Amino acid sequence: MKRVITILLLAMGLGTIAPMVSVLDNSVAAVYAVDAKAKAKAQREKEKAKQAKEREKAKAKAAKEREKAAAQKKKEQAKAAAQKQKDREKAKAQQAKARQQKPSSSNQQVAKAAAPKIDNNLTAAQEKAQYMEAVAAIDKANASANAYNERDITHRLGFWGQIGYSNLFTSGIAYDATAGTGFRNKDKGFVGGGLGLGYQMRYKQMLMTLGAEFNFYNSVMGISNTEDDALVRSFGMIPYPTTMLYTYTFNPLKDKLIGGFVQVPVLFGMELKKLPLFWQAGLKVGIGVMGQSTLSGVMTTSIEDKELISDLTDMYKHTLVTDQQMANASTSVKFGLNLAAHAEVGVNLDQWVNASPRLRASLFVDYGFLNALNYKPAVPLSATAQTDIPTQLLSTESPLDFPTSSALATSSAAAAKVNPFLVGAKFAVWFDLPRKKKPTIDYPKVPTPRMGVFMYDENTALALGGVAVEITNTETGKTMQKNTNRQGLLQGRFTPGTYRISATKNGYYPSDTVLQTVEEFTFDTLRLPLERIPAPIIYTLCMNIYDAETKLPIEAAVRLTSTADTLALYTAQSSDDGFIETPLTEGDYIARLSAQGYMPKDDTLHFVRDTFDLYMQHIKEGIKVKIENLFFATNKTYILPQSEQAMSDLADFLLMNPSVTIHIIGHTDAVGSDEANQILSEGRANAVRADLIKRGVAAERMTAEGRGEREFVADNDTEEGRQLNRRVEFVITGTDGEDIQQIF
Repeated sequence: MKRVITILLLAMGLGTIAPMVSVLDNSVAAVYAVDAKAKAKAQREKEKAKQAKEREKAKAKAAKEREKAAAQKKKEQAKAAAQKQKDREKAKAQQAKARQQKPSSSNQQVAKAAAPKIDNNLTAAQEKAQYMEAVAAIDKANASANAYNERDITHRLGFWGQIGYSNLFTSGIAYDATAGTGFRNKDKGFVGGGLGLGYQMRYKQMLMTLGAEFNFYNSVMGISNTEDDALVRSFGMIPYPTTMLYTYTFNPLKDKLIGGFVQVPVLFGMELKKLPLFWQAGLKVGIGVMGQSTLSGVMTTSIEDKELISDLTDMYKHTLVTDQQMANASTSVKFGLNLAAHAEVGVNLDQWVNASPRLRASLFVDYGFLNALNYKPAVPLSATAQTDIPTQLLSTESPLDFPTSSALATSSAAAAKVNPFLVGAKFAVWFDLPRKKKPTIDYPKVPTPRMGVFMYDENTALALGGVAVEITNTETGKTMQKNTNRQGLLQGRFTPGTYRISATKNGYYPSDTVLQTVEEFTFDTLRLPLERIPAPIIYTLCMNIYDAETKLPIEAAVRLTSTADTLALYTAQSSDDGFIETPLTEGDYIARLSAQGYMPKDDTLHFVRDTFDLYMQHIKEGIKVKIENLFFATNKTYILPQSEQAMSDLADFLLMNPSVTIHIIGHTDAVGSDEANQILSEGRANAVRADLIKRGVAAERMTAEGRGEREFVADNDTEEGRQLNRRVEFVITGTDGEDIQQIF
């Protein structure tokens, strides 16, 4: 503008200079005034845009927080659903297990009666007494169940087989012992055996066996009336002279007997402790189910006549034969009730044979001491049985068969006795039956202890409802939050442990954190006071803004924020006399000052009904400015994110004033070596320059250097002094003669 004025003066000549200069000065002043208003308006618009941007950022951050909270809530809901499903499956498994181990009806009644009832109206002592009564009843029931379950008793089912020597001892047959006419019997045993199945109970060492078995007996009874076991029968022939005798000779004559009995053994015995041996003895009650007699022998017939020189033999047509084999003839024999004594001794094979059933081998003997013969007479076998013999001899051309009746079925056996006998080896296999145990009753869950919290106003001692009480288990970290009722009470049941308790309520200071221990069968109420927050007192904050050199008031823009955040609490333009005021509560604030042609300034205000005088430095070459709120990582050249506002403001200042050049200087404290501090200061200065270049500031407008610890502004012996010495400054090295637009 000055150049324009100079050209006009030269063109118009000196004669008209005075009036023209006056007019032009007025015009220039008007232009400057309009320009200043435009700049002020632009500054306000920029502030509004910046505030709008901050609001948008705050909204975006809040939206992000809401999304994060929603995602967290969804995650917790999914986790809760999974846990609920897991709990349901666990409950089903427990129910199934309970069905498998269902207590007896008596135990169920005990468990149902003993289960303590949860009653919040009971005192802790009453609740404990009720629980101990339930435990005593369960202990008694469990003692009975355990005594039953611990009995040394085993139930078995099994089968066995036996084989050995058998005989049907026969006695009491009536006969004439005279040689030649009478006869006698002689018993010989044969192989016998049997099969059985049954039940066995072992109690401690004692044994009891019951069952059913079939035993087979086999014997041979020889019949004779001579010393060489021959049976001889002689009788006179009626049609012939009485001097003629017809003689039958049997050598031998055998009666083979077979008997079968179904028996019920009732045995008692013992297993030895230290040796794998056992013994049993008892009775077997049986009844005959089969009996058979088979006569066999070799027959010789002859006729003796005193008038003849020798006996008549080997005349087949006269039925005189020698050593003729008899045809075997079978006759049924009836056996009845049998009562036998039994004894056996054996060995347990379990320790040598690794098998799931129990194996037993033993020696035994059975003897029937009652008469087992059920007498049914048939054809008599006696010396006088001659009625039909002659007729048969005269009428047949074949040898006469001897009468086929068994001796036990003849009249001679009317008083006979038969005693079955069996001795031999026995092998048994026993299977243990699963024992059905009486299930015991689990103790009922110990009632969860109760705890109460009573909240009251510290000044009035009145109960406070709606207080948010946070209770945290110090071991698990699980937190629960509930509100007190209208009576100021919060009650609940908590697992034993230590809890950290705190409380909050609008209009009150948060309570102190209290540790409370919860133990079984206790009910303690914690009393917590809350102190009311006094209503804030509004004062008037007054500020006077001056030029630092001339001490004259200046017009400046003021932006007031809290030290806790960067949100603007108050934004205004001071009056022409540099004065500004606003209602405000006591506290710590930051006043950001900006004015045309002055360096920006951030002043921290501790407001307690004070008036503050603030000074601003006019921008000109040679002015040194400390970059406030610039933070680096410890012993590093990395600029921390908290420095964004400071770096953004500095970049905006340089971009709005392209004629300004600066020199950036880094400083450190005296900790460490001189060389290390010099390198660190240079690095930090260059880091600031590099950051400004990234933001669009031309590199040639900035230089940087480090001065290490040489230029300290405070004592390096204190942490506060060292913090002030760690700084980055810049010096305005040129403005090219232009006015500076203050936006920094």
